[in-house]
Amino acid sequence: MRGVLSNILALLEERGTLSVLEISQIVEVESSALHPMLELLERKAKIQKVELPCKSGCAGGCETADHMLFFKKC
Repeated sequence: MRGVLSNILALLEERGTLSVLEISQIVEVESSALHPMLELLERKAKIQKVELPCKSGCAGGCETADHMLFFKKC
């Protein structure tokens, strides 16, 4: 897992802000396995969640969708 965490940090350093879906596809890890890793990095203040305003007027759930949840390196 340590290698994947390092890869995530390097990826965010290189590309800036990415969605969970983008990170998942690039590092080839299922998003369900990726979420705990991202939470760990966030708790350690290595990355931070980027809040995007919802402009679609949907009924909710956008902030938990992998294509709408973004992270960047601190």
